[in-house]
Amino acid sequence: MPGYAGRVHHYFTAHPERLRIMNWGRLEPVGAPLAGSDDPVRATTRRKTEQVRAARQAGHLDPSRDPADILMFVSQIAMTWVGRTDLVPADEGERVAFLTARRAAIVAAVQRLFPAVAVRTGR
Repeated sequence: MPGYAGRVHHYFTAHPERLRIMNWGRLEPVGAPLAGSDDPVRATTRRKTEQVRAARQAGHLDPSRDPADILMFVSQIAMTWVGRTDLVPADEGERVAFLTARRAAIVAAVQRLFPAVAVRTGR
């Protein structure tokens, strides 16, 4: 989960316009169907939740945590700095250093909240 959080942070800081489009889509009424298709956000969330559930069942994550909660918490932590362009330095070098440090903090926080569980070999 820490690596996933780092990748999400990096992706959306590199592509903030995609976050804006996602947030715009969230303004649609709840349950509003897309014309002639399944809701891709719900489908992606289901797929990712199943991946977390599989990791939990394989013994990689704490089995007492709900997979949907893990996914939502990790996603929100990963996105913490993405929408805060007002706090990111304007200078490119400072910006890169700042976002690199934020990514490290995000990865460390997720590691502490959702540590990998050692898989037992059955010996």
